[in-house]
Amino acid sequence: MVKIDTEINEFKDEILIMSHQVRKMFVLAMEVLDTGRKEEALRIVELDEYVNNANESINDKAIEILSLLAPVATDLRVILAGLKISTDLERIGDYAKAIARFVIKNDELDERLQPYINPIAKTFIEFFDETMQAYTDRDVKKALELPGRDDEIDTAFKKLLAFIEKLTDENQQIAALVPTIGMLRNFERAGDHTKNICEAIIYEVKGQHYDFG
Repeated sequence: MVKIDTEINEFKDEILIMSHQVRKMFVLAMEVLDTGRKEEALRIVELDEYVNNANESINDKAIEILSLLAPVATDLRVILAGLKISTDLERIGDYAKAIARFVIKNDELDERLQPYINPIAKTFIEFFDETMQAYTDRDVKKALELPGRDDEIDTAFKKLLAFIEKLTDENQQIAALVPTIGMLRNFERAGDHTKNICEAIIYEVKGQHYDFG
């Protein structure tokens, strides 16, 4: 029992370490959108390789525990939920990398968009931080409440799109308009995957399946 408890704790620690790297990627992504610094954007691409390797390591750890230690039902839920969370973290890292690639390929973002982007990015980081804290604390109540933060991201994104539409109607040009909108949707998609993590937390603790849509 001591052996499997130790392995489970190490498994969860690896997930938390991976989440810290993903968070770093998104914070850097927010910075490079503001500054346009391509060398910093390249750092995000490099960090993504670490995140991908971390995901593989977590999968290997799960296989080892499942094959050698015969976990009971509660431990099995920890493993299954952790695999789901690591996959979602890997996808969130991909979205940060996509933002970085936009910065590398394009000129600086139109400064008129920044006041609309900042609330989206800030809300996402808060949502992500609170979700990973709920994972650490095994806090089902918070995991049930947090998906509402994703609605805030969606609402802020709609305001951004409305502003872009207004500029377009007024024949005010935005450089690389279509790639810009596509890039900004990465915040929205990252919010969706953070919502998935909330579902996994509930499953780990309660064994109940939730679908927040």
